[in-house]
Amino acid sequence: MGDSPAQIRGARLQKAVLDATLARIESAGIGDVRIADVATDAGVHETSIYRRWKSLPRLLLDALLSRVGEQIPLPDTGSLRGDLERFMTDLIRFAETPSGRALIRGTVIAESDPEVEAIRREFWLRRLSSSEEIVRRGIARGDVAATVDPRLTMLTLGGLVHLHVTQLGGELPPGLARHAVDLILTGIEPR
Repeated sequence: MGDSPAQIRGARLQKAVLDATLARIESAGIGDVRIADVATDAGVHETSIYRRWKSLPRLLLDALLSRVGEQIPLPDTGSLRGDLERFMTDLIRFAETPSGRALIRGTVIAESDPEVEAIRREFWLRRLSSSEEIVRRGIARGDVAATVDPRLTMLTLGGLVHLHVTQLGGELPPGLARHAVDLILTGIEPR
């Protein structure tokens, strides 16, 4: 049993539109993405984009979440240290690519458009909420004190990489994933 032609078209359309949206975010910045340009780049009609995503902010959010989900999956190695180091290694690898740098910068630079600001906030809240699962699993296994704040832990690690990309420039320090995780675990391991 294979996919029907309509499903294949749907999946191809979705990929083409999301790829075109991401390319626009990377080249022009999140505030300068227009559905007409994405439609032209993707080789589809604007109405196809509106039918599926309803609005530009929904399209931007879907594109960002899909790329980050692909590039920085949530690991489940069975240990908190393993999960945090894998998460940081993937995040750093992503941040060191031109598209990763552009996407990270594009999701932090302040915009005057309230709709784009709402999408930026929604993106970070969703991504943060999903990454907190790493710490929640560690708490459930007893690897971490039950009083540890999963959000604070992931903000500390992720924020470190984002500050390097958006404010400090240059290469990320070698060993950053291991050193940052060591620093965090020293503070949150059960005593």
